[in-house]
Amino acid sequence: MNYTAPFARNDTLIDDTFVQHPDSAEQTILRAVRTWLRPHCDAYGKAENWRGVLADAGLGAEGIGYFDLLMHTLCHTACRPLDTRCRCAAELAKDEGSLLQVIALLQCTRSEAAVQLLNDWLPMQSVSGMLKTSRWFAISLLDAGLQLSDRSRRVTYMH
Repeated sequence: MNYTAPFARNDTLIDDTFVQHPDSAEQTILRAVRTWLRPHCDAYGKAENWRGVLADAGLGAEGIGYFDLLMHTLCHTACRPLDTRCRCAAELAKDEGSLLQVIALLQCTRSEAAVQLLNDWLPMQSVSGMLKTSRWFAISLLDAGLQLSDRSRRVTYMH
């Protein structure tokens, strides 16, 4: 008899009630993405620079440069406006969740899964470049001690 089988569940957290809440590493990436895309947020109430967000998290100049390249690549290759939220929003948008998942997959060396996600998200001709810049940034995050979890994320959709 296998007594652990009823308790073994793949791809879940111990407490599923927190699955929709980004952890601290994810919050850092979200703040940087949202600040990069929308540098001025009246509702947020304070001036914040995406470079400062990443530097405060421990990324060096090289990692910050990889993030900038990643965001430029993403914005120029997407076939539609990115589904992201304002810096003051609590919920996670679909494209934000996809980016976090790609980074998490690359950090745990699941490149095939990251490619599949990118193929479902971006035009085929841009996947290779996006994979390369995402991998560089994912490694920089690991070097800074920021590891993202490969897990399901609850997202809200833009209407």
